[in-house]
Amino acid sequence: MVELLLLLVGGGAVRRKWWLVGLLGLLWMAVGIFFVVTALSDDLRFSPIYFAIPLLIDAAFSAVSSLSAPSGRRFLRLAKAAVLIVIVLLILEASWHSGVIVGFLVGTLLIVDAIWRASSAYVVRFRNWRSSIVKAALEFLIGAWSFVPWPTHWQGEVGVDVGTLMIVSAYGMCGLALRIRRLPPDTSVAMILARGRERDLKPGSPRRLLPVRSAEGPDEGEVIVHVWTPTGGMVPLHRGVQRYVAARDEKGIVSTGHAALEAPPDIYISHYPAVEIDRKPSQFARVLRATPDNDVEGLFKPSYAEESAEWCPSTVQVRLPALNLRALHAFWEAYRTDTTYNLTDRNCSSAVASALDAAIEGRFAGAARSPAFLLRLVCAPELWIAGMLRRRAAWMAWTPGLVLDYAKAIGALLAHLDPLAGNGRHGVPVPPAAACIPSGD
Repeated sequence: MVELLLLLVGGGAVRRKWWLVGLLGLLWMAVGIFFVVTALSDDLRFSPIYFAIPLLIDAAFSAVSSLSAPSGRRFLRLAKAAVLIVIVLLILEASWHSGVIVGFLVGTLLIVDAIWRASSAYVVRFRNWRSSIVKAALEFLIGAWSFVPWPTHWQGEVGVDVGTLMIVSAYGMCGLALRIRRLPPDTSVAMILARGRERDLKPGSPRRLLPVRSAEGPDEGEVIVHVWTPTGGMVPLHRGVQRYVAARDEKGIVSTGHAALEAPPDIYISHYPAVEIDRKPSQFARVLRATPDNDVEGLFKPSYAEESAEWCPSTVQVRLPALNLRALHAFWEAYRTDTTYNLTDRNCSSAVASALDAAIEGRFAGAARSPAFLLRLVCAPELWIAGMLRRRAAWMAWTPGLVLDYAKAIGALLAHLDPLAGNGRHGVPVPPAAACIPSGD
C-alpha cells in the first residue's frame, strides 16, 4: 500500500522527501517496539481499548462514507467497516480467551502469507528470490510465535502482535526510503516499485527515463485496459487459481489469458510471444520460472481492432479517464525497444501494469500537500486492495486476472478522490456470445 501511495504522490515529491519516508518508518518502528516492550510487562501493559479506538474511528468513517458512495464502492466500505468492528470486538473481549483468539488469528494469517510467499518465490525464481524465501521464513516464525502463550500467557498478545506487525511494515518503509534515495533524478519512481530486469535499471537504459506529471499540463485522456480471462468469461473470485493464475481447456492446454492497454488514437500495448510457448501441464512448471533461459522473442500487436478481429473481443474492458497520456506515450516508446518476452517476468500483464503505473504516477501530487487529503487517501479501501494486488504480483507474476482487479481498484480510487475520473466505467464485460477461450500469452 505504501508503494502505491508514493506512486500516486509522484517521483518528484518522493525523491525530495525520501528522508521523510525513512523518518516515518523509524518512528513507526519505534512505536512498534514500544508496544512490544510494554506488552511484555504486567506493570506497563496498555489496556486493549487503546488499540481499539483508532480502528473504531476508521470503521465509523468507512460506514459514513459508504452512504454517498456508488454501489460497488459502498460494498467495499461497508465490508471494511464490518471487518474492523469484528477486530474491535475481539480486542475488547474481557475474558482471557480474547488473547488466544487474536493470537491464533494473526498467527494463521502470517503463516498462510509466508507459505504463499515462499512457494511463489521458489516456483517463479525471480531476481532475489532466495532473499524472499528468507523473509518468508522470518514471517513464518513470527506467525508461529503467535500460537505460543510464552511469555505473557496471552495477556499481552494484542500489544505484541500489533507491535510486531508495525515493526515488520516499518522495516519495509525504511528499505523503500533507501531505494528512493539512490534513485537517479531522471528516473520514474515506478521503476523501483516494479520487479524489473537488471539492464532496465542501469544508467543509459531507455526504460529508465520516464517522465512524470509536470506543471506544463501534459495531455490527458481515457485509457482502456482490455482483459481476456483464461476461461473466456468472468471467473468468480472464489475460483482463485483460474482467475489469477491459469485455467486448463478441454485439450489439457494451460491458458493464462491475455491483457492489453489502449489509449486512442495511437497507443496500443499488447505484448505477445512471437512463437507460442509450450503450455502442456508437464512443461508449465518449467516455463513459469523468471530466468533468462525462458526468455523468448516477443511481438507487439498493432491495434485492438486487428487483435480482436483475428482473435475475439476482450472479455472485460476497464475504462480509466483523465490519465497522463504523455507519460504513457514515453513509457511505450521506451518499452517497445526491447521485444523480449518472459512468461512471468516480462509478459503482457506486467507491460500493462507498468504502463498503468506510468500513467497514474503523480496523479495526486498537488492534492497530497493537504494532510486531510492524504488521510482520505490512506483510509480508502481501494488503495489497500490495489496495494495488496501489487504485493501478490511482486511475489509471483502479473497475470491478466491481477491486472483486471488492479485496474478496477485504481479506477474506483480515482473516481472516489478525483472528480475528473468520476464518470469512468470500471469493468465492462462483452456480451456472452462474443466471448472466447484465449490461448493466453
